[in-house]
Amino acid sequence: MIMLRRQLLCLVLLFAPLMLAAREKAADVLIISSHSKNSEWQQLMVKPIEALELRRQDLNFTTLDFGFVGYDDTLSLQRDLDNTLHRQLRPRLVVLLGGSVFKFAEEIQRQWEGIPMLLLGEQDYYCDLSYCLGGRSDPDANRYPVTLLKENGLNITLIDAPSLTRRTMDMIFQVQPELKTLIFLGGENFLSKERQWQLEQYLQIYHPELNYQAILPMDVSTDDMMKLLEEADDATTAVLFCAWLTHENYYTNRNTRHNTLSLIENLAPTYTLFGNDFEKHPYLVGYCHCPPVDYDRAVTQYILDVLDDGIQPSQMPFVFLQTGFPSLNFRAMTHFGINTDLIPEGAAVFNVPKSIWARNVKLFMWLAFALLVGLLLFISHFRYRSLTHLKRSRAQAENANHLMSAFIHNMGQEVRMPLDSIIGFSQLLCLPEDYLKKEEKEEYLKNILNNSQMLTMMVNDLLSVDKLEHGLYSINKAPVNLNEMARLALSTVENQVQPGVRIIRQPGLAEDIIYLTDGMRVQQVLVNMLTSICKYTTEGEIIFGCSLWEYPGKISFYVANTGAGVPQGLDGNIFSFVELDEDSHGPGLSLTTCRMIAQGLGGDLWLDTHYTDGARLVFTIPKMEA
Repeated sequence: MIMLRRQLLCLVLLFAPLMLAAREKAADVLIISSHSKNSEWQQLMVKPIEALELRRQDLNFTTLDFGFVGYDDTLSLQRDLDNTLHRQLRPRLVVLLGGSVFKFAEEIQRQWEGIPMLLLGEQDYYCDLSYCLGGRSDPDANRYPVTLLKENGLNITLIDAPSLTRRTMDMIFQVQPELKTLIFLGGENFLSKERQWQLEQYLQIYHPELNYQAILPMDVSTDDMMKLLEEADDATTAVLFCAWLTHENYYTNRNTRHNTLSLIENLAPTYTLFGNDFEKHPYLVGYCHCPPVDYDRAVTQYILDVLDDGIQPSQMPFVFLQTGFPSLNFRAMTHFGINTDLIPEGAAVFNVPKSIWARNVKLFMWLAFALLVGLLLFISHFRYRSLTHLKRSRAQAENANHLMSAFIHNMGQEVRMPLDSIIGFSQLLCLPEDYLKKEEKEEYLKNILNNSQMLTMMVNDLLSVDKLEHGLYSINKAPVNLNEMARLALSTVENQVQPGVRIIRQPGLAEDIIYLTDGMRVQQVLVNMLTSICKYTTEGEIIFGCSLWEYPGKISFYVANTGAGVPQGLDGNIFSFVELDEDSHGPGLSLTTCRMIAQGLGGDLWLDTHYTDGARLVFTIPKMEA
């Protein structure tokens, strides 16, 4: 027996350090949610946190999900919370996700005094736990402002991303001016109850004359609800869908929301308060929402302020994301006979019918062919006039002839690229109807339209030769997606890449950021940079990318290759009309005019002489977000 005790003691001493090490590894960020991990609302709200987790491998994130609607009483919920907190070591930051769990802040403060807490939700208040678990919406429920927690000494701050119930109703009244009846579909979950309360407050103040009905699954079966919607008048009725969830079906059917929407979206004009519904159901009419990028930036910034800079949440101001814009479904509006002329200005409109270009592909091909013939005739006539002028100006003949030949050669190269793209994609569109997918056809039409716009811009440049000679290019700045410009430039020159050469693209800009510049001019410069590099690259790789950090305050684009690069002593000639070798012409006027364009955009274009692995062209423009 003594020997056995000694052996057990040795085992305990052996494994004790491992057990303590496992227990002492506390989370950097502890996320406590009132929803289940399958909740689409939770998945949407934690997107910026998940993105940060992927970006910062040095941080440890832990999520605790409490499905509030699934609890029968507050005692069970409180017991689970106490047990969970007891098993956790003190984290560096606690994130409370959803207004239902804001009440937990007091319990967490008692567990870990002074712990930094970030509150994320749709409300700037919290309620008693008994009200959050289930039941009906109660306008007389206790609603305590979050500022009360801060006044009581809790180290908290708040990011409030509301559902924009009022703005959604304003949008509904704008597109359905004859609205007489509003049907609200809700459930027992806290979000649904509070949205119902907010809606009823708004209607009592601004539209007391409206016939309002709140239909809840606790009172009406799904079949009876559908019969009611079938009898509704589309012109005078609107349905605002929030949820269709009860305490009883919380665990048995997690797909109740989308199943219900699939059943009712064709019965009456239906709007939603949640963006994911709009994306999954083709006949929902619309909704209003806050820009996700604003919410993502605020959450990421506040978390990093606490973890990296040591700023306390109590020192951070509350963030209220009140701005938003409407999104409407053109197809659903026409389906229910809603006047599309009433779509609010600035609204995002989806499922719009095909444009005239998509419906008249053959006509567009003939127009492209006619444009090609006309352009060739114009270039021939322009060359004839230039030669005649050279004969009359004997003293300047040799110099002028050299300049004009270089101009025509390089402009011909620039014109040929978009023309080749137009002809090539047009030929693809002539293939049998079922040969190409719908997405491929739309992509080819998009490339044809883009290259046509580039061609038009080049023709305008040709028509303004006197301005070209003095570097006076027309610059038309507008909001533009620079990633899209880079992709279009790359697709234009792909056929010029020599066999065995691989192009590597290094995007350095976020897809959702829009910048203010002349997109077509940026694309023109990028096409010429790629063309110049492709011409002298017979093997290896071409690297095409952009950066926000190489030159602070500017967006830089670069095109580089692997090889011998520009011969020493001739690097200054690539922006002139001098030939770099005897076998091929130099970039000539193309890069010369591109430098003028870059300077007109507020940037510059140059050869990176510090790059030793080949040749590298750099093009910069000012960083101005739209």
